Amino acid sequence: MNHIKESLQRLGKIRAYVIGLLVIMFAAGSAVTPTSVSAAVQLGTQVMPLSYGGYYVLFPGKLAPYFKSGKLMVPIRAFSSAIGADLLYDALTNSVTVSLLDRSVGKIKAGQLEAEFNGETEDSLGIAPEIKDGILFVPASPILEGLKTFRWETQFNNVNKLTLGIGARKGEEWAKPEADRALTPYPVETTAHPYPLYPFKLTQAQSGKEFRLTLGVQNTSGFVIPKGNAELELVSVDRKGNSYYQTLKGPDVLTSKAALLSFSVSIPTEAEYVIFRSRTLRAE
Repeated sequence: MNHIKESLQRLGKIRAYVIGLLVIMFAAGSAVTPTSVSAAVQLGTQVMPLSYGGYYVLFPGKLAPYFKSGKLMVPIRAFSSAIGADLLYDALTNSVTVSLLDRSVGKIKAGQLEAEFNGETEDSLGIAPEIKDGILFVPASPILEGLKTFRWETQFNNVNKLTLGIGARKGEEWAKPEADRALTPYPVETTAHPYPLYPFKLTQAQSGKEFRLTLGVQNTSGFVIPKGNAELELVSVDRKGNSYYQTLKGPDVLTSKAALLSFSVSIPTEAEYVIFRSRTLRAE
């Protein structure tokens, strides 16, 4: 995986819109124009964002996970990359194998309930993988269970928004992808409140030679965020492992409780997944 590009080059226009209020912002010297936020379920809706290491992991546009029969379905290639696992495609069987350390879940195939665990035992995935828009989606929980490294749980924040919290099991070591390690813990000296913004939508569209990500978030902190007091960080990772780090400033007006915001950024290559976190800053 390539090293993180620490610069903000290629950062395009950033746009923000608070429902019912036009927000004018300046971030990294780029002009900002309004973007509307729709409450309807649309392409890119993050039904249950992944959360680990103090940040969210999001899958944009048609890669966005969804629920099927109560199970979270995830895009297997992007999901494997996001958790630091390897993915191998077998052309003879038209199936894939996910592996991490010395464990694997193999013979994963669209329409097939059974998979092979650690090259030996066949067991049901509970729900058959399926292809949507050319992307193979699989149920997340049996993959995480089969790799043994992870513990996970469904979490609710203070406004009952869902998150899939993932971490290493006791006694297990988990080497996170290099892109994840770009985000060091927030310094307590300058951080008033970590993670005030919850991501509910992430879309992606080609714009010339670049791609535009539009991130929808909600203020779930439980308090009003003072003007110019929020900061957002994104790391966009493409299918080759290239990572692009960006820092955005929040609105230059008050952000009310439960307010919806939308931010747009430009990236040089199409993202498979995006790491996101936010904070409010201590007054100087």
